Amino acid sequence: MRNATRLLLGASLILGTCLPAVAQTASGAPPVAAPAPSPSPAPACDATAIDSPPGKAWWAENRWRYADDAAATAAYQALVKGQSPWPSWYVPTVPNPPITVLPTGTRFQMAIAPGQQPDSPGGWGTFDYIADVEDVRAHLAVTTGFKAAVDRVVTYEVVRLLPVTIGPVGPQVDAGTCSYLPGRWSQFNMLPPWNERMGYLKVIEVRPIN
Repeated sequence: MRNATRLLLGASLILGTCLPAVAQTASGAPPVAAPAPSPSPAPACDATAIDSPPGKAWWAENRWRYADDAAATAAYQALVKGQSPWPSWYVPTVPNPPITVLPTGTRFQMAIAPGQQPDSPGGWGTFDYIADVEDVRAHLAVTTGFKAAVDRVVTYEVVRLLPVTIGPVGPQVDAGTCSYLPGRWSQFNMLPPWNERMGYLKVIEVRPIN
């Protein structure tokens, strides 16, 4: 009798270890599926590489300006590292005293960041109409590193001759979003220091943008 009992216990142990997990849990809780493996993180964008997404976009528009691939590559990398606000083919002159001024009555627009007050303008304006945030990024080439967010546009009017440097918006590479910002709109940089700018301006309108 004892031998028969031992044989039955041994058989049940063998069956318990050999049956699949579903059979073992048939009379209990349902089996728990193994968790799916986590997806691999997307590789970071190396914006300095000419074969990156912004590098390819810049190349398609600007390669023709240079004598060979090496010169074009060097120009792209200089753009990424230097981030000049002007195109490489344009250098505004700043004579002393400056002779470029905006006459009184001139109106312009400026995109401002959340929390920024209209009576604390930045240094850059445009004569183009800013319809949305995409205009700020693509046509004014404002990178997320320069302004992480913009939510309003201010229209200012010049009330006193305003000395400026003026020219076209140069392209930028936004490493944070791995994108090429072509620029090309009008822009100017106000020369008076930040704490004197409102002495040359008055606010006409403030409106939200998305």
